[in-house]
Amino acid sequence: MTMFLGAARARLLCCASSLLLTAIPAQAENPAASDRPDSVPPQSDIVVTAERLATARKEQSPAVVDSIVYDDVETIAADGNIAEQLRLLPGISTIDEGDAPRFVTIRGISPDLNQTTIDGITLASIGNDGEGSRMINLQIIPSELSQRTDVYKTFTAEQDGGAIGGIVDIITRSPLDLKRRYTLLDGYGSYQSFRGPDGRNTIGGSAQHWGGGAKGVFADRFGSQGQFGILLSARYQSRTRNSAKWWQPVKNYFDDRGRLLSGPEAGNWDGRAVPGDHSYGSYTNRLRTAGSSGKLEWQASDRVRASLLGFGYRLWESSTMNKNDFYTRSTIVARTPTGGRSQVNSIYSRYRYDTWDKKTYGGIASVGWRGDMSHLDVRGGYTRAIYDNVQPYVGVRTYPSRLFLDWEDGSDATGGIPRVTGISDPAAPFSSIYKLSTANITERSAREGLADLRVDYAWNTEAGDRGFGLATGIEFRRLDLSRDLNVNTYRLGRVMTDYMVDPGYLPVGSAVTFPWIDYNRAKDGLWRQIGLDARATAYQAAASDYRYVERLWTPYLSLHHASDATRLVAGVRYDHIGFDAYQPVIRSGVVLPGQTVRRGGYAYLLPSFAADHDLADGTKLRFAYSRTLGRPTPGDIAQPETITCGEEDEEAGGPECAIRRGNPGLRPRRADNLDVGAEYYFGTHGVIGVAAFAKWIKDDIYVLRSLQQVDGTTYAVREPTNAESSRLYGIEFQIAERNVDILGRKVDPFFNVTLLDGRMRVTGEETGTRTVDRLMYQPRVTVGGGATVRLPEIAGAIRATVSHRSDSLTALGVTPKDDSGRAGLTVVNAALWHKVLPHVTFKYEINNLFDDQPKFLVGNRLQYVSEIDNYGRAAFFHIVLN
Repeated sequence: MTMFLGAARARLLCCASSLLLTAIPAQAENPAASDRPDSVPPQSDIVVTAERLATARKEQSPAVVDSIVYDDVETIAADGNIAEQLRLLPGISTIDEGDAPRFVTIRGISPDLNQTTIDGITLASIGNDGEGSRMINLQIIPSELSQRTDVYKTFTAEQDGGAIGGIVDIITRSPLDLKRRYTLLDGYGSYQSFRGPDGRNTIGGSAQHWGGGAKGVFADRFGSQGQFGILLSARYQSRTRNSAKWWQPVKNYFDDRGRLLSGPEAGNWDGRAVPGDHSYGSYTNRLRTAGSSGKLEWQASDRVRASLLGFGYRLWESSTMNKNDFYTRSTIVARTPTGGRSQVNSIYSRYRYDTWDKKTYGGIASVGWRGDMSHLDVRGGYTRAIYDNVQPYVGVRTYPSRLFLDWEDGSDATGGIPRVTGISDPAAPFSSIYKLSTANITERSAREGLADLRVDYAWNTEAGDRGFGLATGIEFRRLDLSRDLNVNTYRLGRVMTDYMVDPGYLPVGSAVTFPWIDYNRAKDGLWRQIGLDARATAYQAAASDYRYVERLWTPYLSLHHASDATRLVAGVRYDHIGFDAYQPVIRSGVVLPGQTVRRGGYAYLLPSFAADHDLADGTKLRFAYSRTLGRPTPGDIAQPETITCGEEDEEAGGPECAIRRGNPGLRPRRADNLDVGAEYYFGTHGVIGVAAFAKWIKDDIYVLRSLQQVDGTTYAVREPTNAESSRLYGIEFQIAERNVDILGRKVDPFFNVTLLDGRMRVTGEETGTRTVDRLMYQPRVTVGGGATVRLPEIAGAIRATVSHRSDSLTALGVTPKDDSGRAGLTVVNAALWHKVLPHVTFKYEINNLFDDQPKFLVGNRLQYVSEIDNYGRAAFFHIVLN
């Protein structure tokens, strides 16, 4: 991967607390040489330009900003997505989907509390599954759209106020920066090492290991004076990603006499967590991505430049799940020093088929004017995010009599999860009578359109300007989100034994085989035979739908003063939000005609101050304070009250029914952010940097869970609410250099580490107020590192990168023992590339070299493994023409 870190000269006035290296050809070392058209190879033209722009941006910005530059050959990214690159930056970790990162956290703050833009224009987002969150799915924004990506970690009034974590700004490529025409075509094949069920019991089957794709970029200038520029990019990829999952989400706790306890906090607990269920999932997945972008630019004069960008990308996935479960009774029959015996209560077999279809597209226009001491930018855009999924789901169950399973404690060999070693009657899963327990077809769709218009003016604020200056501007955004959920619910209880088949497949982690539901047979006649539950279907068709419209006005004013050594920036931003939440009218479990509209909003003044001072010998000191907001998600506000009942909640040990609703009265989170740092620049591109930061968050938002009795039935009521305060302390360290001479080789090494310490206070009816030792999604440690070694003998290089995050909390339970999270993950990627002809490069790439797979945890200290996933490794072979 090509990365940027360092300075253009020994005493670069860079405002990044930590930077990454850009591995670019040696010609770019000499700025004078790189300005000559004959001195820069065509394939490096865009990268050299991106490095200059990233350096200039860091020199000029008073905010702490890290940048990473995209390179068509050297960047390592399994799915070509931007999140894969960003997790190598200091303080950034990712939330992964399968074997690829999807969302990013910045300095331990939830992805919902970041702001993501393209060329400064905010992107539409509907979250992961159309739930109406503000998380941006970076899997649907391929890297080749970008020239570089800037991550702002401190804020001045010029930055959006709705980001507690940080701002991710994707800067698109500019064809006007080219010296000559640029063309690239990259065709590649992929191999996934995990075979999985290899297409058994799927709709249409699937490949076992192989996939492939291609991407291309074309850029050129035209016109009598080269005043016009055009850039086109496109990609297509089809990849196999079969997987296995091994679950044990329910843990039971007993005393020495075998009596069930409420949790490990009981004084007479015997010290062991006994698995209450053993579940095995086998997945056959095919992922495809496709999309393109086009950018047209016009240099109208030396002072005026205009551009028009259009893009559209799509990610769609077909996923077949065959899942089997043992559920045990809440007793323990026998125990051994290393395990025990439990009685089986029920055996389940489930089939689910998903067709996730996610799209993002939009257009962005801009015009900029540059004067001698001032500049004016007018930008506007419209982006749209779309989510669709049709999901048939069939489950069957049986209640065997006097069936027992033996299990042993988790070990290194099992990844820390307890394992079933055998059952008293191995024939029971196939000889039992199964009845239909779940049968529905769920259709989910969500649509969000976001219009954004902003005007920015600045006078005497450039890096070389001295004295007083100012920046001012205004931004208007309108967000319109609608969600539609339909669930065709079918009658249950039918005997399903004749639809069960033996797949001849042993699920990963299991000691026995299970029968699977033959869905290819069932889908042709089962739905008609069992018939719809008309009342439940009609209710779900309207009860969960909502629309959310949000309007934002946010003017700002920022005052600057700069001397030869010191720069001061003080400003204020006014953030005004109004929203309308359209919800169905539900009375006594019946959806009535019409809709109810709940209106709300808030307004805040957000002050900020930043200062930096240059000492001698390339040392720079920094200080920054700001107040920012964490806006409630559309789903948290507009989600109507929905009631669901079924065995899923019952199996998890909770009430059979649940009530979920939004809260239009939510207040936004408010954070006071403090940041101090120092950097030392040495050599030509070396830097050592350290930054300490703190965030104090008021009105944090959590999902409050309570129990209510309604007509004799117990309901678990879940509603987001403003709770107690939170705080986060952290420190970042990084060191890097370019072109280090090691044994006659030019090496570009980098290393960074971030330590985080979070606290939050939450309130629940059952637990009262308790203190949690971390924030949601916050790891305690993140590490990024790697190096590129130049190999002139083969006109190529070898590159290895490593990213690590420690465990993180993802959900708060009813009680501390039910808290859940993700285990730590270390990903090592490696690549080798070399030229075989003047315009032909071969590239070999391995992702997740050491096969560290995702794990999930549960417990008051996240001490128990509750799930292990297996996706295997991915290898790629590229033929690059440029």
